[in-house]
Amino acid sequence: MKIVTVAALVLAVTGCRFGQTARDVPKEQVELTSSGSKAPAAESTAPPDKVVAGREGALDNHRFRVEIVQFLRRDRFVNLTFTVTVTKGDGGLGWQVNNAFSAVPQQHPTVDGVFLVDTRNAKKHLVALDSDNACVCSRIGSLFLKEGESAAFSATFAAPPEGVTSMDVHIPNVGTLADVPLG
Repeated sequence: MKIVTVAALVLAVTGCRFGQTARDVPKEQVELTSSGSKAPAAESTAPPDKVVAGREGALDNHRFRVEIVQFLRRDRFVNLTFTVTVTKGDGGLGWQVNNAFSAVPQQHPTVDGVFLVDTRNAKKHLVALDSDNACVCSRIGSLFLKEGESAAFSATFAAPPEGVTSMDVHIPNVGTLADVPLG
């Protein structure tokens, strides 16, 4: 709940804009814990335990599982929270997440490549932007994940019309999770 509240507050205070992706955003590290749980620095709570949808992905000789753990409508916004868990790694420092979920490669990667599709109204929803043209989403920073480790990411979008009860969620390097129920 805090994730959604913080995102809605940021949007309300900064006057967000929708429909574009951020290119150069300030770097914000993802916090790491010894238990393998990660969360963006601005988020102080762990994501809910309920998995709404999930899918396997692969990149750079690593396999990972993406699970949507929160997909909530909040007034005029939708907040998406997903976790990424490395299921197969090749040792070393682990998988450098870097630009895996970015719209385009960037120096300070984010999850701005994630988008929603309202199939009922044929609309694509990109991650919201704040008044500084930065996405209202998690910054990845220099995150490395070893086998069994996880990270949590979030993104905020404009909400679809009230009658829309599910949306497709597209995550780069994972694909599209169809008909994800909107809470």
